[in-house]
Amino acid sequence: MLALATFQNLFPGFGDPIGVIWWVLLGLKLVALADAMFRPRAVFVAADKLTKPGWVLILATFTLSQIFQSWLSFFGLIGIVAAGVYLVDARPALRAASGRGRGGWGIRRRRGPRPL
Repeated sequence: MLALATFQNLFPGFGDPIGVIWWVLLGLKLVALADAMFRPRAVFVAADKLTKPGWVLILATFTLSQIFQSWLSFFGLIGIVAAGVYLVDARPALRAASGRGRGGWGIRRRRGPRPL
């Protein structure tokens, strides 16, 4: 008899809530790592944050630690904090330093002299 196509059979990693949390946290760490890898090195200096190799090394180490260990381990929890710090603190500062801050794409900056 053929096996039924259940959710656990179709998506093996998403069978329980812990598996879903693991995938979400891995995605969070991968987004932070990819963002840090594709930012120019000079933006990190301009934003007065930790250097690009430092962030990439930290985020890559903790992303790999989640793959090879449990996310509930000591390194897994530190990795969640590191990715959160990068996404909440460093990434907005890097965006502002690169000229793509909170203004958005549709708002133009005022030209001319600044008011007194």
